[in-house]
Amino acid sequence: MTLKIGWFSTGRDPAARNLLKTVHDYIAQEHLPAEISWVFCHRETGDGPFNEEYKQREMFFDLAAGFDIPVATLSHVKFLPDLRKKGLAESASAEKASPSLQEWRDKFGREVVRVVEMLSPADLIVMAGYMLIIGKPELEALDMVNIHPALPWGPKGTWQEVIHQLIGEDASEQGIMTHLVTSELDRGPVISYSSFPIKGPDWDELWVNWKADIQPSDGLEKRESHPLFTKIRHEGEIRELPLLNSAIRELATGAIIVRDKKIFTHGSVQDSGVDLTSVIEEYISS
Repeated sequence: MTLKIGWFSTGRDPAARNLLKTVHDYIAQEHLPAEISWVFCHRETGDGPFNEEYKQREMFFDLAAGFDIPVATLSHVKFLPDLRKKGLAESASAEKASPSLQEWRDKFGREVVRVVEMLSPADLIVMAGYMLIIGKPELEALDMVNIHPALPWGPKGTWQEVIHQLIGEDASEQGIMTHLVTSELDRGPVISYSSFPIKGPDWDELWVNWKADIQPSDGLEKRESHPLFTKIRHEGEIRELPLLNSAIRELATGAIIVRDKKIFTHGSVQDSGVDLTSVIEEYISS
């Protein structure tokens, strides 16, 4: 039985193409019983200015076409623009949506579900650089998998927010996880994870320098360009694709099963996710 994968992406940069190509090639090279059945994007040709992001997205669409992967689009920019504009103006932030913005998200979400359900059925959806916050309809109708740059018990938020919190806590480890998307940010049921140390001989000097170099008044640019910050990001980044590939392997072979918004291994509900650290570290070292 072939694992059918839907692919949600904004397709706005080279990283989006690299994600699609790497997973597509991995499935083929490993002869896994899996396929990327289709791609969905919330932007479409002609719905924005002809800038670098526009050109990158067209390259993304061309890459999918080269793999014979159908691409479906539904422009969020064109969808009920007055309601969206009102909702954004009334919202404290994108995460703290006003009633109008939540109404728009739910209406757009219902259209997204309608569009993807017209495509071939998918067993799960991979969120691969999808930059739009989703609504309740997608959460309820689709099993969506996300990569989060932290351990299951680690910080929430963007990778920058995660690293800032880890350094602030003087943490000793970091990691990557794949999880089901739920209404709770970065806390859905965990599929798999991988950890790595950020303390020890390779790190001690960087921590000493951070404490000497960084003052409470220093801005984000100085903090995020510091060697400690960039090394934590690099070590996490090089593990993201191997973890996603390994999770797809586990799902394709039936070692991990997603059913009823729960994760099962060996027929039982898995509460904490599968630790793939040894698999990922072996890949990194090779």
